[in-house]
Amino acid sequence: MIEILTNRLMIVPCSLDIAKSLIFHRKELEKRSPIEIPSYWPTSVVRGFIPYYIESIENLEADEKDLDCGFWLIILYEQKKIIGDLLMQGKPKKEGLVELSYHIDEEDIDETIAYEAIDAFIDWLTYQQAVKKIIIECEVLQQKKIKLYNKLGFICVKKDGDFLTWEMQKKGE
Repeated sequence: MIEILTNRLMIVPCSLDIAKSLIFHRKELEKRSPIEIPSYWPTSVVRGFIPYYIESIENLEADEKDLDCGFWLIILYEQKKIIGDLLMQGKPKKEGLVELSYHIDEEDIDETIAYEAIDAFIDWLTYQQAVKKIIIECEVLQQKKIKLYNKLGFICVKKDGDFLTWEMQKKGE
């Protein structure tokens, strides 16, 4: 299994078993897991995505199953606690484009953790998955995310009502 490690975090793809357990056996998963699963996680967006994630993995042929695209867990390593997730909307497209979103409990978590998680994931994406362009969105009022995206090197390329679309291109592309 792939693991992306930083000083404080471990970022891992969500296994099919964990995804199913989140939907069908949450209480049992909480009891047995060596990693704390907070009550607020996953968010409603991720809960809506998980059935699609399960179905798409189950419909793949055995040799095509590739859990490194899709749904990733962000774990605060020392506390052994899930603090958020990253979602890739499908595998990187032929032209090296991927859409990314993340969810981190921003009230309890230092904003440097979000930076650390996304920066590490982007590094992995651009080197391991040949991703050339990453797109991420936020709302106009989400000032912490806007600050974070600027710090990471994203450029705001579109405003559609209350939503902003940000883009990052791999250097040299």
